[in-house]
Amino acid sequence: MNENFINTWVTNAELGRTQSLREPIAKRFEREGRKINTSHALAQAIRQGWKKGSPVDCMVISHEFEVLGGIDYNYFPECLGEFEDEIDAYIYFLKEALDGKRPGLGNVILTPEQPSQHVLDTFKVPIKAHNDYTVVYMDATAYKNGGTLNIEIEVGRDKAIGIFHLLHGNKKLPSVEPPDDIVPDEGYNQESDAYKKAVGALTQCWGVFPGESGKITYDFHKGQRFKLCATGDQWGDIGEINAFIATINVEERQMDSIEMENTEISDNSASEHNIVLTKEQTTQQVLDIFRSPGSGYQDYNVINIDTTAFEDGGMLTIDIEVGGAEPAGSFDLYDEDVKLPTHGVPEALESAWGVLPCETDKILYAFDTGKVFKLGATGDWFSEKGNINAFQLKISVEGNK
Repeated sequence: MNENFINTWVTNAELGRTQSLREPIAKRFEREGRKINTSHALAQAIRQGWKKGSPVDCMVISHEFEVLGGIDYNYFPECLGEFEDEIDAYIYFLKEALDGKRPGLGNVILTPEQPSQHVLDTFKVPIKAHNDYTVVYMDATAYKNGGTLNIEIEVGRDKAIGIFHLLHGNKKLPSVEPPDDIVPDEGYNQESDAYKKAVGALTQCWGVFPGESGKITYDFHKGQRFKLCATGDQWGDIGEINAFIATINVEERQMDSIEMENTEISDNSASEHNIVLTKEQTTQQVLDIFRSPGSGYQDYNVINIDTTAFEDGGMLTIDIEVGGAEPAGSFDLYDEDVKLPTHGVPEALESAWGVLPCETDKILYAFDTGKVFKLGATGDWFSEKGNINAFQLKISVEGNK
């Protein structure tokens, strides 16, 4: 379609879906001197988008190999609605896919009129971490003022143990190969920080055993889309499959509580955290919100970071993750005795500016002797004043030897 998207009609038998045809197709490929690499990311995307019982699928796939739309030839064009001819239906399908509407992929749409739905599906123990996800797409954009997303998860009685990640709707699923800055063995270990970083989940529900249940709860401040990604625990046998039911509902945020929060979040209401790092406790985490201050201004929520226990100095590391709401975040590190600016370009020790929603960044600062720092978190200058987003920090110190 263009340099960013692929539209393809796929005869699924050639990728090994139809068991009775696998041997004849393999022999045909051998005669023709060609073969299909089914481990390629494009082939994997096609297989993930397969429609049950469909001989041919039509899919739109992003350049990141995420399936954006899929229809079954058996039900085309009826599955898309009423159209005068197939050309109109086909163009509609392509436009809906490129607009993020995910045609044919079964969105769960939650509204104040229908706040609850359930999904019955399966998950599989992956060959490698990030290789197999069952994805449930949830649309909660009807909740303009936000709410609480609740997902009750029940796992079937087969052997596989389930892991469930909640992602922002725009967050890309991690690829099979981990990013360059992540050691492969760590990226594949589901218990590692590297694995969690690669997934980039808003929250997770870990290790739901067969016959048991788990729950995901997430507060959001404005209507948005989410992905629930289900996979098997790596300690199971590769390829093991189990069923799960996800009962999904949204508790709408009441306007009077929002007005109360808006009253509390005034120009002088910035929150403040105190973090003390010691040689016995070198890492702590902070979860909070920031506000967009308006162009040219600062409206900091402040984290005081006490490193005085490290008398010989060290390296301060602040891993930053921004939530899925609209504003991007900016983070500035200062000495304790600096008066934080309320406007203008900050003159900080180190900064991470314009950290986009669902993205991560890092601040590194080497210090010679233990001291107290201030980290200011605020929204960027390009978002509407007062918009709110969440952020999470992992703050750690490695002392000098």
